[in-house]
Amino acid sequence: MLSAGFILSAVAMTPRPAGSEEVRSITLYSDPSTGQVFTKRCKRCIRLGSYIPAGSTEEIERKVERRVSAQTQAQLDQERAAMEAEQAQRAAQQQQWNAEMAKQVSTIQPYALEFGDRWYKKISIGTLIYADYRYYSHTGFGPQFLTQQVWPGPGNNSFNSFDITRTYLDFKFTPVDDVSARVTPNMYLIVNTGSKCTNAATSITVGTPPKKVTVPAQKCTASSGDADGLSTGFGTTADGNLGFRLKYAYIDYNTFFQKILKFAPMHDDKFTFGQQQNPLVDWEENLWGFRYTALTPWNYLSLSSTQVGVAIKGPIKFNEKQYADYDVGVYDDASFHATEQSAYKQVMGRVTINPFGAESRYQGLGLTGFYDYGYKNTCTPDENAFNATCGHIARAAGIAHYTAETWGIIAEWDYGHNAFSPGNLYSGSGPSDAIGIASAPNKDGLTFGPWNTMVGNILNSQAVQMGADVMGHYDIPHTPFTAFGLLQWFQPNTRVAKDPLDFTRYDVGVQWLINKYLRIAFDGQAIQYYHSQFTFPASHTPGFGFTPATLFAVPRDTHGFFLNLEFRY
Repeated sequence: MLSAGFILSAVAMTPRPAGSEEVRSITLYSDPSTGQVFTKRCKRCIRLGSYIPAGSTEEIERKVERRVSAQTQAQLDQERAAMEAEQAQRAAQQQQWNAEMAKQVSTIQPYALEFGDRWYKKISIGTLIYADYRYYSHTGFGPQFLTQQVWPGPGNNSFNSFDITRTYLDFKFTPVDDVSARVTPNMYLIVNTGSKCTNAATSITVGTPPKKVTVPAQKCTASSGDADGLSTGFGTTADGNLGFRLKYAYIDYNTFFQKILKFAPMHDDKFTFGQQQNPLVDWEENLWGFRYTALTPWNYLSLSSTQVGVAIKGPIKFNEKQYADYDVGVYDDASFHATEQSAYKQVMGRVTINPFGAESRYQGLGLTGFYDYGYKNTCTPDENAFNATCGHIARAAGIAHYTAETWGIIAEWDYGHNAFSPGNLYSGSGPSDAIGIASAPNKDGLTFGPWNTMVGNILNSQAVQMGADVMGHYDIPHTPFTAFGLLQWFQPNTRVAKDPLDFTRYDVGVQWLINKYLRIAFDGQAIQYYHSQFTFPASHTPGFGFTPATLFAVPRDTHGFFLNLEFRY
């Protein structure tokens, strides 16, 4: 070992020859039995370690690394100390700024709260969705069960469909107590206007002897709707799409009877201008409560739910109890989805009396009267005097109703003049002849052309309507289910001794109230023309010409089963 030490010392003291290769570290091994030292591994040798000759590159690099490391550490310590000092200074500044901001926030807090109150309490956004699945066991012609709900006519039993018939987005804004506004876009199912027509000819022959008949052929003109199947036509306005139209857009002036004409019983009454609910339909829909399954009586027959005009409305209260509720207005003859062409305007009003007082608008006993007088919106001033189809339109209703906590009943009588047209009868399903497309003949060679002519003459501008209705509901105790129903009896023209269009309609079902936002109903509905089949006799109607005798004058009934859904938020 001693000799090994001398050798190492000698090597360390040996100067590096000029121009020699760079010296790297050397690993030494020793033989314990002889004491010899080797630079390569040998048998029975043990490793002594690595030796770096003085002045070698590796030794210099290690010294430099140690020196740089010492300098870097000192620099890092210096920088860390500076950063800690700067952080402490910033923390002190932040604390001072926070104190100043807290003072400022406390100063402006009342204004922020006022803005929040205006935003959250004065602006309301809601939505309404109607959807359904429907199955028709029997199909015929008749008015729509729900708005924009159409089906193919006779010969299409078992027709069924999933539908989204109506969606609303509802925006309400009340910047101040004096004024409030509402805008409600409406997306609904529409049908495209068609262009199908028949070829021009003098006549066509259909059927086989002995039932061979010749009927006039129609001129080739664009239709006003879509043909569906062999005999049905939809006279509405592009296929399968949900169209957009404005349902409501109106402004309420709320404080006239609070600030101008101070009268305590009319404290909550208001003036409304714009596209708004008419006095009857929306009120009756809420009274009954099941609009998402079927239309209320006059809405089913012809009266739109929305009019454009000005109205005054509200309750009359004494000692916080309602004893009357009224809604009176002047509107365009056109509904909200038609263009006004008439120079006249219609007057419409409803008055409800609560003889014993009511805790809320629909609670308890009520007696209601409604009247509407107007003209067709398409009768311009230059043709009113001599156009037989421009007779006045009148609608009236007398309603008795009682609403308790768990049940309600409504009885209604209806009267109309020129208030039910072929377009109303065909709103759900009608013959293609009504839109300018000849219906296909059946196996006996008969078409719906003559029948369509008969309908037009029965429902003329001098027709008088009469009807009666019953509606109600009952909440089944200790369950989320409610039984409900509607029965309507209607005569489209009482001036016809035996009108083949006389019908009854019903909607009977059970509702499941899932929560306050969602409800589902299963119900059965039908339109039933209650006369036995007969041949309508030939007649002459002033202004409408001669109507030949019409075979099979009574239409087929329509029966359907529905799963209706309403989501309201």
